[in-house]
Amino acid sequence: MAIGERDAEKIKTLAKEGKRISRIVTEDYPEYDYWDVYSIVYGSGGQAGQGVKRKITNRLNQLASPKVPNKQDIIVELDDLCCFLYDNYKKNQEKLNSIRKILG
Repeated sequence: MAIGERDAEKIKTLAKEGKRISRIVTEDYPEYDYWDVYSIVYGSGGQAGQGVKRKITNRLNQLASPKVPNKQDIIVELDDLCCFLYDNYKKNQEKLNSIRKILG
């Protein structure tokens, strides 16, 4: 099923805020298939917060292995993932501050 542009933007926003794709499908968009939502999130270059956490955990586990030849590549990827999480955290803090300001 084709996902409309408005729904796609909302799905991307939910994923950036850390909501898991499975929950987006069950709670927000049950009319869409899991893989359609997945392709919207990852096809746009976006990432779900839960997926980033899982990637970081997997990469740290790889670094613990003594037989990893590309440790520098993993370190660079970990830095990128941490920056992604930090940037999203800052954006969410700004959103919360503006909401708090509006609410008084």
